[in-house]
Amino acid sequence: MKEYSCFKLLTEKNISHVLLNRPEKRNSMNLDFWNEFPEIISKIDQEGIAQAIVISSTGPHFCSGLDVSLFQSDLFNIIKDDGHKGILLMEYIKVLQDALGVMQECRIPVISAIQGGCIGGGLDLVCASDIRLGTEDCYFSILETKLGLVADLGTFPRLVKLIPDGLVRELAFTGRKFSGAEALASGFLNNTYPDQESTIKAAFCLAKKIAANAPLTVHGCKEAINFARDHSTTDGLKWVKMWNSSMLNMKDIEEGFKASVTKKPGQFATLPQKITKIG
Repeated sequence: MKEYSCFKLLTEKNISHVLLNRPEKRNSMNLDFWNEFPEIISKIDQEGIAQAIVISSTGPHFCSGLDVSLFQSDLFNIIKDDGHKGILLMEYIKVLQDALGVMQECRIPVISAIQGGCIGGGLDLVCASDIRLGTEDCYFSILETKLGLVADLGTFPRLVKLIPDGLVRELAFTGRKFSGAEALASGFLNNTYPDQESTIKAAFCLAKKIAANAPLTVHGCKEAINFARDHSTTDGLKWVKMWNSSMLNMKDIEEGFKASVTKKPGQFATLPQKITKIG
């Protein structure tokens, strides 16, 4: 299995565990992070090797956001280029946006298990996951505001669909800390737990429940939810009607009924490998 500088990747019993692994740097997002993360998620999705993904991290904090080294690399040269700065910066930001957007495009549900601080780009990351669990002492911050930046990697388009509009505006305008208790009360977190160990344990328990269902059905649910979130109710009804008309799998339905009666795991069809190129 390939080794990564920013992550550990473990896959067992249909669950992939993606572990941010730079605790000494508070899991800040350096250049390797932005190359490795989309590669890892895309590989899991493309190969269909898991039915759920758990993302967690090491050390006292989940993620402290962008690493300062990014501003000393290509980004620094882009900012200095007065003639092309605008278009180059848009392309650079898109690369970072797409690196986190792979979770939304992934056919497999992604669960984030968050401890300690989840700041800036870390918040962008967990906003793109499907389900968020946290420790009771975790906290979030749109820190970019305090640094003179408008958060641009996904927080606003996603967060405004996860918590009340007024709360998003307050957090954005102030850059203040958003506590785990407040995140739970607002619906941003599904649940909180006393410590990191119990949070990760809960994430895996949830992942196992997801993995017990038909992968094609879970994929369809994720697609239907994503579509419905961004479209009208009428459009969402039409979409799911088309999905079931074309994707209904009677063998999975039979297995589901059998599993329900026998209380034994169903033998469901797996996700096929994704077609990413032809020839």
